[in-house]
Amino acid sequence: METTTKLDLKIVTEATFEQDDIKETIINYGGNFTKLEQYLKSSTQSIEDLNENIFYSIGHVIWNKTPAIGSHIGWVATREGIHAKSRKTNKDYIVGELIKAVPDNGGLYECVVDGRSSTTSPTFLTGLNQEFYDTNGINWRREYNYEVADIVYPTNGSKQYYYICETAGLSSTVEPEWASIQNGVTSIDGSVVWRKAKTIKWKRIGSSCEFRPFGKIE
Repeated sequence: METTTKLDLKIVTEATFEQDDIKETIINYGGNFTKLEQYLKSSTQSIEDLNENIFYSIGHVIWNKTPAIGSHIGWVATREGIHAKSRKTNKDYIVGELIKAVPDNGGLYECVVDGRSSTTSPTFLTGLNQEFYDTNGINWRREYNYEVADIVYPTNGSKQYYYICETAGLSSTVEPEWASIQNGVTSIDGSVVWRKAKTIKWKRIGSSCEFRPFGKIE
């Protein structure tokens, strides 16, 4: 038997007819109907609610469970790949979790170092297996006016943790003892208040799928 490229259905062809076993053929055709039924009945209330880590090919249709006036009857995959949710800010991620870039660049990214995402989106590298930090920060500066949401790293070059400004102000003349601060805890630096967070590291491992809505209900 041969296998179709889209749904992995088992089919008898002229090239395989002489070798195909009748019992095996019937069993495989039954499996084909099961796959087709699942394909046709696939539905959800939102694309974000789909189970993650599943591959979808181009043209795969997901039906809307709760169609209403002004909504769409479903979504169609316009780019094949693994389904993953978009990166969210201020969220704790663990090793192995998958995300899509924001803005979407077609990549699929895996968390390889756990931590907490920052308030701004990082620069997502597009090379396969390239690793990069989640945060975009600068080294701490003395007697500097910081604004809320500014992010700094220690001047020793370590990016294992980042520090986000929660209260704007003027930094001290002496760099804080970052290592003595517990993760998730605030510290005072002059009139600035920082909160410590562990820096996530991402790696691109492939491509993510993309779904677009179709069939708007008037």
